[in-house]
Amino acid sequence: MTSSDLGFKPPAGLVATMTEQYGVFTSSQAYGFGFTHAELQHLRDRRDLTSVRRGVYAVREDYHALEDFELHRVDAQAALLCLDKPTTLSHETAAVWSGLPLLRPDLRLVHATRPDLKASRTEAGIHHHPGALPDGHWREVGGVRLTTDARTAVDVARTNDFARGLAVVDSAIRNGTPLAVIRDVQLHCRAWPGARGASRAVAEGDGRAANPGESFSRAVLTQAGVAPTDIQVAIFDGRGLVGYADFGWLPLMVLGEFDGRLKYGAGAQGADVLWNEKLREDRLRSLGYEVIRWTWADLLDPTRLIVRASAALARVVARGAIVA
Repeated sequence: MTSSDLGFKPPAGLVATMTEQYGVFTSSQAYGFGFTHAELQHLRDRRDLTSVRRGVYAVREDYHALEDFELHRVDAQAALLCLDKPTTLSHETAAVWSGLPLLRPDLRLVHATRPDLKASRTEAGIHHHPGALPDGHWREVGGVRLTTDARTAVDVARTNDFARGLAVVDSAIRNGTPLAVIRDVQLHCRAWPGARGASRAVAEGDGRAANPGESFSRAVLTQAGVAPTDIQVAIFDGRGLVGYADFGWLPLMVLGEFDGRLKYGAGAQGADVLWNEKLREDRLRSLGYEVIRWTWADLLDPTRLIVRASAALARVVARGAIVA
């Protein structure tokens, strides 16, 4: 983080501390570099600094320029600076810290798991979760304890709906955690609240999903009873590989594509991407495939996607089109 143009000029030592702590510093750390309590309050009143938590500050301009995931990571760091007891970041917070993609997460609270607690509680913007943390369920990264991707996936799946749970399980597998390891963690937590939902998400997990939007799509289609039979389906014609369809209903000749991942951009490059995508789809249709497309807007109003998929499947059945 850089210092604000409004007048806050931290010494090099405090800048180094801020850099190590994602831009935040405590009042005690500032006192060590010669600041007084009155000076910190003056800088806050003048809007050079903002209070992230009680006794934890950041450069206001930099803090408020952060995107949601960066902001949550900084908020988690500020929480760690304030907590006395050993704390393990968990749930959505551990996912953000690890760079594990999530589906439309609620990042209003920092999440931590503490085995010493008997019940869950929320205090000062921190959700403290009870729960055992055996070896293999947590790790240390840069001096910060956080749950492993497998435990994080199970925790998020336990405390969210099926779509969000499936998305985080897919992300964990895609990031290199074997499905068998996630299953072992899920079995360890099988008597915990939300375990049934987590079990379903783990059972459906597939790391081939390229992003949370594709996981969301699969969750919507599965819950509607029109789940695709496969994902990332390789399609060939006489010229070779046409490409990989996000979803396939085989042997029925229906393919599905989630457009939320495409960044067409502007200008000639964007036009080229659009043209190549059209040529690709023309080749698919020439093979006899029905191709349906959807976007985030369809996922947020899932009836549209369900109707579109059901209609395509019905048309193919009516004409008896199947993969040879």
